[in-house]
Amino acid sequence: MIRGHGVVYDAGWQNQRGEVVVSSQEIARSWIDKIRTGRLASVIGSAFIVAGLAGLIFTFRPIVSAELSFRWEQMMGGSHQEDQVLVDQVLADSKDRDREIAQRLAQEWGISDTNFSVYIPKIGAKAKILENVDPGDQDAYMDALSEGVAHAAGSSFPGAEGGTYLFAHSTNTPWNISQYNAVFYLLRELSPEDNDEIYIFFLDKLYKYRVSEKHVVDADDISWLVNAKEGSQRLILQTCWPPGTTWKRSIVVAEPVL
Repeated sequence: MIRGHGVVYDAGWQNQRGEVVVSSQEIARSWIDKIRTGRLASVIGSAFIVAGLAGLIFTFRPIVSAELSFRWEQMMGGSHQEDQVLVDQVLADSKDRDREIAQRLAQEWGISDTNFSVYIPKIGAKAKILENVDPGDQDAYMDALSEGVAHAAGSSFPGAEGGTYLFAHSTNTPWNISQYNAVFYLLRELSPEDNDEIYIFFLDKLYKYRVSEKHVVDADDISWLVNAKEGSQRLILQTCWPPGTTWKRSIVVAEPVL
């Protein structure tokens, strides 16, 4: 029997017997290749998992943060009640009932724009309001809702007769919640029974409202928008229901507090 580097053949050629022997170097090289291939596949798989988790965290971070903050505030007794004490104090201290009050409270609440903004203490919602946005123009309201909350064109402004109609509802999949629906995501937590309050800053003046009604309507029900201009002063907030879908609409109505 003769041994070479790679292959050994039995000497009995006529018997047509033989065996192939792979050297130890070839075996070692084969195992190293398998290990490397396995490690590469493992690294690639881990990278996909990490990327997926990062994407989920980025997408749902705003709503998870909102939920956790709200539950914590409720467990601790609701610090938003302190806002009413603050409002009363500022009203008592300020000689100027408009601009000074608005600016002082905006500073306390971390609101940079007193020209047109909304603040809802109970759910920690605060956002700039973009005025006169056409609810029938998808491009227009999608642009507006990427910056804040939209004021429906044709509806009233705070202080005027009729309804001030605000909406943050244009998300068509759960993946768009963080971009378009987070401001009003917790709107469902507002309740007339709890006398929840909503503050609107408009032209350097503060307007205070108290929640009086809640409704869930069909997606094609535009009666609240169509009738917004009529009737007495009130605030109408709209968002999608359930959050992240376009199945229905959630309507919250609030009356002015004089």
